[in-house]
Amino acid sequence: MPFDQTKDVLDQARKFHRRLSKFYEELKDDASAEHTRALLDYMSRHENYLDECLKEFKEQVSDNVLDTYMQYGSTASAQVQIDEFEIKPEMTVADVVEAAMHFDACLIKFYREMAAKCSNAKVREVFENLLVMEQHEQIELSKQTLELSSLEMQNKN
Repeated sequence: MPFDQTKDVLDQARKFHRRLSKFYEELKDDASAEHTRALLDYMSRHENYLDECLKEFKEQVSDNVLDTYMQYGSTASAQVQIDEFEIKPEMTVADVVEAAMHFDACLIKFYREMAAKCSNAKVREVFENLLVMEQHEQIELSKQTLELSSLEMQNKN
């Protein structure tokens, strides 16, 4: 199993958010329903925001923590999850919500695994903070998608 520095693992997480943003943007181009496009646009922008948050977070963490080596298997990376997700030609809001929840669960699992692998308390704290942040993001996503789902249901009736 390879060893990476904490900063490398944070860069992997940023890469995940950028790939998700691009993924949602590409889906938006193919979506026919207005509410689905709106949700995908929101999701794409939100993933860019999370990438920026991680960038700022990384800038605030001490170099000592960022330079700490940790055992990390790149196979544990959630990147593969994006590629393996089934894209349907006519994704509904519910399909997008399912995808987003799936990817959030992947990140939560990733941060939980990284925190559990850390022997350094300060590094573990970084990943625990990221875990809490991602759990809060998942709750916010649920709220946003419930609102859009409600609008979609109202327009169908």
